[in-house]
Amino acid sequence: MSVQFSGWEVVDDGASFPGVELEASQKPQNRGVYTMYHGTSVASARLIIANGFKQSSAGMLGKGVYVSRNMKKASNYPLNSNVTDRVVFQVHARVGRVKRIDQDNHPLQYTWSANGYDTAWVPPRCGLKAVRSGLEEDCVFDPKRVKVVGIAKAPDATIQRELQQLISKASKQSAPGGDAAADVCSLCKRKTQQGSPHIRQQCWECGKNICILMSKHFSAAFEQHPLVKNKNNEMSLPFFGWEVTYDDDSPRVELGASQEPKDRGLYTMYHGTCIASARAIIANGFQQSSGGMLGKGVYVSRDRKKAERYPLQSNPSNRVVLELRVRIGRVKRIDKDNHPMQYTWNTQGYDTAWVPPNCGMKAVPSGLEEDCVFDPKNVQVVGIAKAPDTNLTELQQLVANGLRNPGRGVGGATSSLGGAVDVCSLCKRKTQQGSPHIKQPCWGCGQNICTLMTKHVCSAGL
Repeated sequence: MSVQFSGWEVVDDGASFPGVELEASQKPQNRGVYTMYHGTSVASARLIIANGFKQSSAGMLGKGVYVSRNMKKASNYPLNSNVTDRVVFQVHARVGRVKRIDQDNHPLQYTWSANGYDTAWVPPRCGLKAVRSGLEEDCVFDPKRVKVVGIAKAPDATIQRELQQLISKASKQSAPGGDAAADVCSLCKRKTQQGSPHIRQQCWECGKNICILMSKHFSAAFEQHPLVKNKNNEMSLPFFGWEVTYDDDSPRVELGASQEPKDRGLYTMYHGTCIASARAIIANGFQQSSGGMLGKGVYVSRDRKKAERYPLQSNPSNRVVLELRVRIGRVKRIDKDNHPMQYTWNTQGYDTAWVPPNCGMKAVPSGLEEDCVFDPKNVQVVGIAKAPDTNLTELQQLVANGLRNPGRGVGGATSSLGGAVDVCSLCKRKTQQGSPHIKQPCWGCGQNICTLMTKHVCSAGL
């Protein structure tokens, strides 16, 4: 059996997309292409631009090219060198298959490449003694997977201009170590490698050529289909194509502190409190604070370091950091002192106020990210991120007991996150009772489809 291009499942070939800006704490996806950084000397920078990276002979992760998604990390290299001789490259790294190395004496710390992995990834603050800074690090085995695309930092403007010109010249000449000269696909408008054009197939309904990396295709057959017109004879497209939007019941997202949250998202955040208050929150849910720099609500942060500071002026041995699942609803960005909605955002229809990191507000001298969620029912405790050793097991058990109680928030407070759930018969994802997933007929075969299904093979295309 051969299916001639139907449904809406798209596979990224890992080469067609520009480098993705990924926070250091976010796990890289296999075969992704990411923006990273590499610190070196001025002289070495010239050689790398001209000849490409060379594999280091050794290191904490063995052979490879050492890079980081954290520019601060790259800025420290070469170690023990004069800062006036340091250059930070911006690179695009095709990571291939990734192995997480997050503990000392990891069994694959030096042999990951021999076991089929292309990149080793050391997440931030994982405790490796070899990474005293706690900053994220990567080792890419094949130098050809790392390409210099810009100068993130240089000793002065003259050297920066010189190196930037060398990069531009090398790119035009397809210097060793760089990607092959690129072209652009006429259908999906993404870059392709010369000699490796994107795969094109015909749409089984309208016959139009489609690149398999297109994110969306409107079939001309829709215009004549009886399902596309509404009662006002306006164009109304029912379920079609392969563009999927997930609702709030998707798994929670690990979002970096500097990334702007999306309305109605479900995110992992943290809240710092004392041991006694942690027990009360786990048992009864959060209570809305009476005031604060953003007014009433529950104060949380996507930055665990921020949460670890609370309660302020308390003994560190009495501090607990709760891991939370937060439904943010509609979000208002508060990024300056005396913002007109600093205390009134909730009365203007917003559910969460977000203070981005390093925005300069005097009320946040640390510069770390902060959120205020108006409704406590939108915040649920799902774990203990940090606690004194003598209390950790007890608190974890209290959280586990609360999570096992279906239809309730942790410890008994009814939560908008923990309502009774069912399972959609089509997409097999959890649904909230009273909020079933939207189901529509496939315009090709008429079969019922849930709008959260990631794949549907239409029988009309067989």
